[in-house]
Amino acid sequence: MSKFKFIIILFIYFILSKSVILADSTTKLFLNIDSPSAVVIDSETGRVLYNKNADEKRPMASLTKLMTSLLLVENCKMDEMIEVPKGAASIGGSTVGLKKGDMVSAESLLYGMLLPSGNDCAYTAGFHVGGSIENYGIIATKKAHDIGAINTNFENPHGLDLENHYSTAYDMALITRYALKNKYINEAVKTTNKTVNFGSFTKTLNNTNALLRTYQYADGVKTGFTNGANRCLIASATKDNSRYIAVILGAETTKIRFNDAKKILEECFNRYSKKDISPLLNFYINIPVWKGNIPTYERKIQDSLELPLTEEEYEKIYIKQDIIPNITPPMNIGEKIGEVSAYIGDEKIYEKEIFLEESITKKKISDYFIQALKNMFSPIGLTL
Repeated sequence: MSKFKFIIILFIYFILSKSVILADSTTKLFLNIDSPSAVVIDSETGRVLYNKNADEKRPMASLTKLMTSLLLVENCKMDEMIEVPKGAASIGGSTVGLKKGDMVSAESLLYGMLLPSGNDCAYTAGFHVGGSIENYGIIATKKAHDIGAINTNFENPHGLDLENHYSTAYDMALITRYALKNKYINEAVKTTNKTVNFGSFTKTLNNTNALLRTYQYADGVKTGFTNGANRCLIASATKDNSRYIAVILGAETTKIRFNDAKKILEECFNRYSKKDISPLLNFYINIPVWKGNIPTYERKIQDSLELPLTEEEYEKIYIKQDIIPNITPPMNIGEKIGEVSAYIGDEKIYEKEIFLEESITKKKISDYFIQALKNMFSPIGLTL
């Protein structure tokens, strides 16, 4: 082969590899995008559908405001009036123009955070919930960890750059999945514009999430930008009764973040469909009992679950049972005796812990006597 032909072949391979990274139909990195970190999860089950450096810690800019909104709606009634503190009125960056001392409803702060990304609204909400910005960071970080976003740390309620203010694409997806279960947040993030009263003035707010106007399936969630974080986005979309959440961190331009989010959401809708794996989740356990009041512990276990899966993934599902080999009494009702899991390759897609549904006691002398009588008379057709 000539050197020239070899170079041409390498060039073609490079072009193809830049457009598609598909190694097999079960990979979670099946498209190449320009953003450095991204994820798509299923809103209902939390299953990861797409993953590009999704566990990489990065600043998340105004995506922070989703957590601030969550803490606001969980700690305040929507008609609760909140005083604007001095720090909010002078915060700078993207604001709605709050004035120190004004009384603003929690609902107005919610829309001020989630539509135009008002730093002053986030500061006011965070200060109110935490009593101080520092304490807000402690509360928000604990909430994130409780949700499962363990690689996240909050230091402020608005997302302006600080060294120890960070998250991951996956963690932000988990926080979003949790937050969208709240009806107030779910309604706000899909609102394109709204006229809101902020105490001493009224203002029409426009949502910075352009996908709500350019992508027919979009129904949320939040944009973000700082010099340190670059362009960030949480986008949700619903199609055929499936809602997926995409997170983009660190995109170089606004166009890239929106295009990448739409691209991976669309491909996930094309790639996955809901499949009922309930027939695979029917189990039978039979555990010998050593010198107990029953000879064996038997149970039929059934469960139901629908997951977004490809056809090939469905064919590759296998079940693992990890049940104790025997029971030595006494054991009380509610004690764990094992677990059953379902896998696709190394990915665990289902897990169920198995617990005793009755207490098992040691065999008494009277039990031995009754058993002996049964054994004695059973050959001649008598029953006891």
